[in-house]
Amino acid sequence: MSRSLDDTPQIEQMQQATLESDLWNTEVVPRLPRELASQACSLKAFVRVREVKSASDLLRALLAYVLCAPSFQRVGAWAVLIGLAELSDSAWSKRLLKASAWLLWLLGELLAVPAPASWLHDRARSRVLLVDATRLRQPGGCGDDWRVHSGYDLLAGRLSEVTVTDQHTGESLAHFHLQPTDIVVADNGYGYRSNVAIVVKQQADAVLRITPSTFPLEDRQGREVDVLRWLHSKGKSVRSKVCWCRWKGKRYRVRLIARHLPPEVAEAARQRKIQRAKDKGKEVTEEMLFLAGWVLLITTLPQQEWSDAQVLQLYRARWQAELVYKRMKQLLRLNQIRSTTAAGAQATVRALLVVWALQEEEASQVREQLGQAQAELEAQTQTEFPAVSSWVLTGLCLETLRLQVQGQWSAARLHACVPRLRRFLCSHRCRRVHQETAMRAWLASPTRRLPTALQRTG
Repeated sequence: MSRSLDDTPQIEQMQQATLESDLWNTEVVPRLPRELASQACSLKAFVRVREVKSASDLLRALLAYVLCAPSFQRVGAWAVLIGLAELSDSAWSKRLLKASAWLLWLLGELLAVPAPASWLHDRARSRVLLVDATRLRQPGGCGDDWRVHSGYDLLAGRLSEVTVTDQHTGESLAHFHLQPTDIVVADNGYGYRSNVAIVVKQQADAVLRITPSTFPLEDRQGREVDVLRWLHSKGKSVRSKVCWCRWKGKRYRVRLIARHLPPEVAEAARQRKIQRAKDKGKEVTEEMLFLAGWVLLITTLPQQEWSDAQVLQLYRARWQAELVYKRMKQLLRLNQIRSTTAAGAQATVRALLVVWALQEEEASQVREQLGQAQAELEAQTQTEFPAVSSWVLTGLCLETLRLQVQGQWSAARLHACVPRLRRFLCSHRCRRVHQETAMRAWLASPTRRLPTALQRTG
């Protein structure tokens, strides 16, 4: 017996009860900034109320696109099923583009939320900013289509600054707004004299890994410092030297810190250097292999406050920024952006980072709660418990947010919405024959005569 596709009052009441028990409105919306709606209007993301009733509903749809739906067609069907709006896939795509500036504002607001402190609070006067960049690809791209430049606040345990650029923009500390007494930690992609000048100008400090050939140094009298000769000389495995560097006519006082790696670690570093040189078709030199056995850092931190060993320990914490990117790419699927235009990629990355910021806020609260519970248990049992797994915690918090955004619907709701879902469920018109539909029609016909369309494709 066939079922009617028309909504009945009873079904509507059941569906409304299901939709009202919405975790998005009860658990996520209260955490959003109060100015969400006013900023959406001023930044032209939400100008007139039509199908989408509120700015929070618009944000939910945009987060659903990056969290739950692989296409705008799926976003359109999802919005109908949960009773949010009835828009075409192209209309949702335009909404994302118009909301780009608004998403950037929201990201800044969410990143400004305070979080629990960590082990560096007693030493650092301000932020410890782990700076890095990662490459993203688009469908059919080269793998280096877009770049995300981010600063990870080690004390707060969250991203604090994010900038998205195309592949032609290199790594630089000029992408970040530094505060006085900030400490910037970065790898040798940022190990240039220009970045030292940027840090000093903003009254911050830096810990940068360098390569001697791209970071010339001089002594107090202005004579060139031969770093290789200094490393070849006998001395401690950890050594330092006060030097100066020049940039655009100005001299900057820095401290060069060198650490000799253990033999097995140095050998592994040399093998990586050799492999990279082969991949890029470059020649492997003795100098390259020798420097692979050392960690060379430049810092502007005063030695009376930060010893060489403490600066090296601070640099090792930079790996936390790498782990953040790894978690984002694996758990948030940040490694491939579906947009093929600069505006679309910018808006998509901003929406993904809003998701990440919401997840980080939730994860920091869970981590704090776990820490308190473990401290009580350790005091009672005199047993030290293992550290919290950031990967598992991040995965759980992302899955929680995904459920809050996606919502739920019943089979009755699905069947009742079929007439409105037709444009999303049917393929777009194209010249190519839809073989599955043609085959079904052929098998269902009484004559079993092969359709003309299948004769052409066969």
